[in-house]
Amino acid sequence: MPPATPASTRLPRFVLALASMLVVLVACDRGPVDPARPASKASTSPRVVSLSPALTQALIDLGARDLLVGRTPFAPEEVDAVPVVGDLLDPELERIIAVRPDLLLIQPAASGVDPALRAMAEQRGWSIGTWRINRLRDVEGMVRDLVPLLVAAGADPRPLEAARIAWEADARGQLDAPCPALAEAGELVVLYGVDPPAAFGSGTYLDDVLRRLGGTNAITRPGYPELSLEDLAILDPDTLLVLGDRDRGDLIERRLADAGRQPRVVVLEDGALLVPGTRLVDGVRGLRAAFGCDVTPEAGATP
Repeated sequence: MPPATPASTRLPRFVLALASMLVVLVACDRGPVDPARPASKASTSPRVVSLSPALTQALIDLGARDLLVGRTPFAPEEVDAVPVVGDLLDPELERIIAVRPDLLLIQPAASGVDPALRAMAEQRGWSIGTWRINRLRDVEGMVRDLVPLLVAAGADPRPLEAARIAWEADARGQLDAPCPALAEAGELVVLYGVDPPAAFGSGTYLDDVLRRLGGTNAITRPGYPELSLEDLAILDPDTLLVLGDRDRGDLIERRLADAGRQPRVVVLEDGALLVPGTRLVDGVRGLRAAFGCDVTPEAGATP
């Protein structure tokens, strides 16, 4: 993926980090929970290191932020006080040892878990949970599998199960209700980069989201391809969905206008659709709102 444009720096730092990792993770499918040693600590709260911003966000959204003792430098701002212990591609073993974890959460690249980190985990009795998150089903599976892993490591199951059930209900509510306006938007290109353009292709979680809501992805190439302006002009999509701020949308709109193309441009500014994790539900909510098909809570339901 190309370097971020100046306008893109307004997105949250962990969103930018996740966007930069999309190409690294494109060939991955979800991997199983992979304990280096089965955990059994029912009487104590586990000490968790997360080497994935998406998995860190999942801990926050499941109400387990207090279990986190180590994070990447690109983690959400809610955990700024937690020590940095490296990242996916460069775990810092001495720092990880210093925070005395019980459980490591990893979103590995296609090459798998760092061998030195795996050896250290086996030596010290740390459990490892791994998820390769590329499709929507991977996000749903990660939430489903993370809770029992935390419980097996000693976390209180009641609040975790309640949070999981609430998240899954929210996800179903946002994803299972059709969005007719999205279908009527014709062929869409969803851009996570604009200079040069870079899009979500087939076989990605955003492609799954579009299909689930009734939309049509104009990009049939798999993964997260970079495109030229000529590519976009040839595709001639009906709608461009730009993930970022308004400046990014204006930039690509001007460039396409200069090329004689004027698709509808829709901008989503919060960046949640760039995160292949629990925040994806917020992104879908924003996507629905942008196309005017918000989900209306049932009478008496809690918002």
